[in-house]
Amino acid sequence: MEHRVTFGLAPEAASQARAVVNDELGRAVSVKVLEDATLLVSELITNAVRHAPKEGSPEVELRLKLDPERVRVVVSDPGAGFVATPRLPTASESSGWGLYLVDRIADRWGVISKDRNEVWFEIDVDGEG
Repeated sequence: MEHRVTFGLAPEAASQARAVVNDELGRAVSVKVLEDATLLVSELITNAVRHAPKEGSPEVELRLKLDPERVRVVVSDPGAGFVATPRLPTASESSGWGLYLVDRIADRWGVISKDRNEVWFEIDVDGEG
């Protein structure tokens, strides 16, 4: 299964993306994999909305791919690139959890900066679903 969808760089993009993840993966993977994928997608879409430039092509793209071994997710935005430095936010910070959570929950992840920013992650399905 592969699915691709774009959202405007607006606050509601995260909830729209969560709905897509639930619709596409809800019956195909375990509850734990679904919850983890939904949380990480929400964090990455929120990061894109918050940090991507709004001029030019102001959209964030979500790509989902499910195969028998893993869920692969790519979130792409029109940003110019960044150095991925996941860190534990301090107790007083209400934001900054995105890459930290991706680093802690995903089995593999990375950042590709070319024409657009791409943050990807994979979660192994371990034969569940």
